[in-house]
Amino acid sequence: MTLGTKLRNYRNKKGISLEKLAIELNISKAAIGKGESDKSIPNSENLLKIADCFETDVYELLKNVENVNFGNAKFKGNQYVVNPNNSTINYSTPPELIESIVDNQNKITVLMELQNELLVSLLAKKT
Repeated sequence: MTLGTKLRNYRNKKGISLEKLAIELNISKAAIGKGESDKSIPNSENLLKIADCFETDVYELLKNVENVNFGNAKFKGNQYVVNPNNSTINYSTPPELIESIVDNQNKITVLMELQNELLVSLLAKKT
């Protein structure tokens, strides 16, 4: 499925016109029409607005979309995580890898808590 088809489906499910969506998102009707007809791809700011409007997230909007490639994407601002290898993020990451990453993050959290407790203890002894 293309992004345009997915966007049109979301809009139709919500039961709103191009005009109403354009007003709600403060995006031109032409831009929305071009996006739905796959003549252009919305920029990251507009994707966030669209996702909010349809009560979903950008990841769900782009999931299984065949006409969007982020291999050379450049994101501005600190609200985005940029892959240091500039590779395309996909949904075929093995579950074992994800579980391992989550497990490591949990271990790091425990270590940080222990470190904080130790620091508080050491500071209490100095006073």
